[in-house]
Amino acid sequence: MAQQSKNYAKKLDWLKNLLRVITGSQLNQNEIHEELVSILQMISIMISAGESPMMALKHVSTRSEGHLPKLINKSFEKYSSGINLTQTLNFIAVATGSTQVRRLTNSIQIAIQRGTPILDVLNNQVVALNKQINLELLKKSGKSEIALLIPVVFLILPVSISFAIWPSIYGLNQAGF
Repeated sequence: MAQQSKNYAKKLDWLKNLLRVITGSQLNQNEIHEELVSILQMISIMISAGESPMMALKHVSTRSEGHLPKLINKSFEKYSSGINLTQTLNFIAVATGSTQVRRLTNSIQIAIQRGTPILDVLNNQVVALNKQINLELLKKSGKSEIALLIPVVFLILPVSISFAIWPSIYGLNQAGF
């Protein structure tokens, strides 16, 4: 039975991704990661001040704007009878399709099972997300730098070389060489 539900979930995930691509409503993962960083920072501040993780999620979702706070509110509506932190995070991870959100969900579930502080897990996730955002930004800047070199190499450099060589060639032709 469990195998059938996993296959069914994979089929629905494939269909969901296809519909996102067709309709053009595919979420930008960079935006989700940036929202996730700010939300995690706010949640970690609230948890360090003494709030429970669920209350911190509720406060952040009601006071923030963006895609992730809307998903958090939807998850609270969905699991209103028996709100569970792992259920909420699983809903958000499935809805976004982000590997970082899934990693956060798994890390928090492991922290709850082991009894380790969630605040440390959140802070580690913020550091990891910031590193990933910086790495993606460096990749984009490298591609942009290469794209900017194309006009220089194929347009400006040949024209400047021809301007530098032209007087010499003209002088040699006038001299009879």
